[in-house]
Amino acid sequence: MSNDDSSFSKALPADSVDSKRGISAVWLLPLCAVLLGAWLTYKHFTEAGVSVVITFPTGQGLEAGQTEVRYKGIQIGTVRELNVQPDLQSVAAQITINKQAETALREDTQFWLVKPELSLGGVQGLDTLVSGNYIAVRPGQNPNTRYVFKALKEPPPPELNQGDLEIRLSAPNLGSLHAGSPIHYRKLKVGEIVDYALSDDNASVIFKAHIDAEYTHLLNTNSRFWNTSGVSISGDLNSINVDTDSLASIILGGLSFAEPEGSAPGEPVLDNQVFKIFPSYAEADTGIEIDIEFNTAESLKANHTEIKYKGLTVGKLKTLDMKDDFSAINATASINPMADVLLNDTTQFWLATPTISLSRISGLSTLLTGSHIDMEFSADSDTQVREFVALQEPPAPRKDKAGLYVELTSEALEGITRSSEIYYRNVSIGKVVDYRLNEDQSKVIMDVHIAPKFAPLITRDARFYQNSGIDISADLSGVNINTESLSSILRGGIGLYLPANAQNAPPADDQSRFALHPSLEQAQDKGPVVQVSFVDSDGLSAGAELRYLGVAIGEVEDIRLNHPEPGVTAFIRLLPEAQSLVVDGTEFWRVKPDISLKGINNLGTLVFGQYIAIEPGHGETMAYNFTGQETPPDDYLSENGLSLTLQAPSLASIKEGRSVFYREIPVGEVTGFELAGNAQHVNIYLHIYPNYAPLVRRNTVFWNATGIAFDFGWFSGANLRTGSVQSLLAGGIALATPNQPGERASDGEVFTLNDAPQDEWRQWQPDIPLRAAP
Repeated sequence: MSNDDSSFSKALPADSVDSKRGISAVWLLPLCAVLLGAWLTYKHFTEAGVSVVITFPTGQGLEAGQTEVRYKGIQIGTVRELNVQPDLQSVAAQITINKQAETALREDTQFWLVKPELSLGGVQGLDTLVSGNYIAVRPGQNPNTRYVFKALKEPPPPELNQGDLEIRLSAPNLGSLHAGSPIHYRKLKVGEIVDYALSDDNASVIFKAHIDAEYTHLLNTNSRFWNTSGVSISGDLNSINVDTDSLASIILGGLSFAEPEGSAPGEPVLDNQVFKIFPSYAEADTGIEIDIEFNTAESLKANHTEIKYKGLTVGKLKTLDMKDDFSAINATASINPMADVLLNDTTQFWLATPTISLSRISGLSTLLTGSHIDMEFSADSDTQVREFVALQEPPAPRKDKAGLYVELTSEALEGITRSSEIYYRNVSIGKVVDYRLNEDQSKVIMDVHIAPKFAPLITRDARFYQNSGIDISADLSGVNINTESLSSILRGGIGLYLPANAQNAPPADDQSRFALHPSLEQAQDKGPVVQVSFVDSDGLSAGAELRYLGVAIGEVEDIRLNHPEPGVTAFIRLLPEAQSLVVDGTEFWRVKPDISLKGINNLGTLVFGQYIAIEPGHGETMAYNFTGQETPPDDYLSENGLSLTLQAPSLASIKEGRSVFYREIPVGEVTGFELAGNAQHVNIYLHIYPNYAPLVRRNTVFWNATGIAFDFGWFSGANLRTGSVQSLLAGGIALATPNQPGERASDGEVFTLNDAPQDEWRQWQPDIPLRAAP
C-alpha cells in the first residue's frame, strides 16, 4: 500500500463502512413491472369480451372493427371480423361482447342490423346517418346461454310496455297497413300495428297491435275497427258519398275503432283477443252482420237499401256479391244490435216494391224512397241465425194470431188470392192467408184464418163455397145470374154455408180440411164429413165412393197423411140422408179387386176404382172418427156366412184367399192362419159363403185338395186322381158331408184338416137344402 492510500484510510471515520449489503434500489423497477403485468393479465382475463358469431344474409352495412353492437343506445360490443360462410349463402360476423353484457346472451336473444330507412311513415334509424350502422340486441328470457345466433332480417315488433294491451286484428288482405300504422280513437292516436303475418290457413292477414296503457279502457268486446287508409267514394244517381280520415292516415295508413251506436256495453278485452277490420266506417258503424241470399240484385243498392221491421229501419244492406256458381246474389247486411231478437230461425226477408192491381195498391211509398227490404219473425223461437234466403214475394201472415186456421181444397185457385175474404151472411169472418199445391200437385190447398169471435161457427159440418165474380147458369127454364159484392168480384171471395143442425156437430180443430165447393148450390147438397183412418192409401183416392149395400152414400173428398201417427185419413162427405148410418159402432172397410185362378172378385173396382163399404153400427148418436179395415169385419162375415177353424199339422201350400170346394165348386175361402198357442199345429180360418153355410155339419170332413193323388197296383192298375184345374193350380181345401148329415155347424167350430180324402167321402151325396144366393 502506498502512503497515499494509507492516509486516505486514516482520514475516514470508523463507522462509515458497513459490513452488510441489502437489495439494490435498481431492482424495484423490474418488480413493479412484473406486478403491473400480472395485474394487467388478470384484468385481461377477467374483463376480456365474450366472442359470439352472428350470421347475416349479407355483409352490406357491416364493417370489421367499426360496426358496434348496442343495447338501448349503449355500446356492448364490436364486430371483430367478417367471413363468408362455406355455403356462400350468408356472412358470419365474429363479434366481441363486453364481459358485463354476457348475461344478455340467451337462447332466444335477438340481433338485427339498424340502418337508415325512409318511408311515408317517417325516417327510421336516423342516428345511423352520423354514427353508421349498428347491430341492435334484445336479450331473451331463456336461461340457457348461447354464443351463435342468426340475425333477424327486420327489426322485431316493439316490446309490450307495462300496462299496454296486445290484440290481434284480422283482414282479408294487407291493404295499405304496415308495421307502425297508427290506431286512432276519435282521431287520437292510442296505439299502433307492430307486426303482421298470414293466418294459419293463408286465408287472411293477422295484425299484431299494441294499445297504450292509458287508452286500454276505451276498447271493449263490442268495439269495431275500420280501415282509415285512403279515400272511399260511393254513390248512385241520388247522391255521392266521399269518406276520408286525417291526411296522416291517408298517407301512413291506419285504423280507427269505436262502438256501434246503440250497442250494449261490452266486456273488457283480454290480451290477444281477435277483432275484424272492416273496409270502411260505413260498414263498421253497424250492428250484427247477416247474409241474405237473393235471386237477383235488381232494385238492391249496397250501402243504400234499408231493412225495415213494421216500418222502422233496423238495418242496411252493405255489400252485394255474386255467388261462386253464379246462381244467386249474396247480400251482406247489418242489423242494429237492439234488434238482435229479430234474427232467429223463423225470420223472413223479402224485397218490398210497389204493387198495383185491381184488388189493392201496396208499397206506394217505395215509388219515392226506393225499394227496401221487409222482414218479419216469430218470438217463439230462441235459435239465433245469421244466414237467410230471401222470399220472392211477401209471405203469408204467420199462424200465430188468435183465431182458427183451417184448410180448403179445390181443383184450381180460380180468382182466389191472398187476403180474399171469407163471408158469412155477407159479413167478413176471415181471410185467405196463403195457398199451395198439395203433395201430388193435383189440388190447391188454401190456408184460411177465421177471426176469434167467428171461430165457433166452424164445425165439422161447415161447408165453404166459391162466390168470386159472377155465377151464370142456364137451362130450358131460364137464365140465373148470381153476383156477390163488388169487393168479392175484385178480390175474390169464399162463402160459408151452415146446414141445419151444423152447430150441433163437433167444433173444427186447427188445420181441419174442408172442400171448397164451386157454388152454393153444390155446397147445400152435401152432408157432414167423417174421418176414417187406414193403414195406407194404396188404390184409394179422392172421389172414391162410400157404399152401403152397393148404393153410394158419400164420397171421399180428401186423403191426408197422419202425423205423427202412421197411416192416412180419408175425409168422407156423406149424403144428408146417410147420416143415420154413421153412428157409434159403424164399421168401414176398403173394397178392392181380388184376382186369382178361382176368378175375379169385385170386378167393378178394376174399372171404377176402389170404394169404401160400411156396416152400420147399433149406436144412437152420430160419430165422426173411425178406423177403417182392409177386410170386412168378423161380425159382418158371421152375419153373412160361417166362420170355421181347421187344425192341421202344417200349413203346406194353403194360403190366404185359397178357395174351399164342395164337389169342385167354390163355397168359401181361407181368410187367415196362425200357429196354435201351444205350437203343436196350425189353425186355418175359413169363411163359408152364406148360401153354402148349410153344407157344413158337425160330421163334415175337410182335406187338402192341392196336388195329385196316384195309386198303382199289379192287379188293380194305376189310378190318377186330381181335383179341379183351379184347385190343382191354385190349391185349396175340399169338404164333404155324410149321407146322414149331422147338426149344422156353429160359427167358430173347429175341424181337422186331413191330408187326403178317403174313397167313401167322394161317394157321399147328402140331400141338403141351400139358401138362395143374395
